Amino acid sequence: MTKLPLKIFILTIILVSTSCKKELDSLIELEADYKVIDLEYGFDNYMRNIRDKSEQLIIKQRNIVLINVNKNGETTIEDNIIPDSLIISEFKKYIIPNPADEKMPMTTEKSFEYSGKVNTHKHITILAKYDKELNYEKYQKIRNKFYLAYNEVRNEFSLSKFGKSLTELLNSDEPDDIIKWREIRQIFPIRYMESLN
Repeated sequence: MTKLPLKIFILTIILVSTSCKKELDSLIELEADYKVIDLEYGFDNYMRNIRDKSEQLIIKQRNIVLINVNKNGETTIEDNIIPDSLIISEFKKYIIPNPADEKMPMTTEKSFEYSGKVNTHKHITILAKYDKELNYEKYQKIRNKFYLAYNEVRNEFSLSKFGKSLTELLNSDEPDDIIKWREIRQIFPIRYMESLN
């Protein structure tokens, strides 16, 4: 899969998300690859021309993980064909922060109350493109594998850091455990978008 159609798609999203007053020149002069002004800029705000002026989200191209699934259910992650049995393990490589590998999504170090200093991804975005002729059952199985990978990564982190699974943290009576669970969700956020082709 070439990255040109994806770039056109993302550029279209960015342009639609910017208000009519915003000049295109300011987008072209950016050092980052993609810029999203506001992820939840609703129609009502558009009609009243109201925009949140808070910090803008900047997404570098290497922080966009491309997934392509053809009509037969064959999956590619970043142009590498991945057998069904390896989708979860291969996808986990992209969602576990790896600051040493410059080909993987960018990371930043953040401090948390219970987790301490940890590397997290800097605005990672998963873009999955499914063939519209793909059988719904296959689509559902493949899509679920991406969420399973996230849950496995979060659970492994929880067990190694706190000695408890995500379920134990969530069902615990201790208030600190809920905060730990929320921290894990911040460390491994799910930013998943999909489209049909």
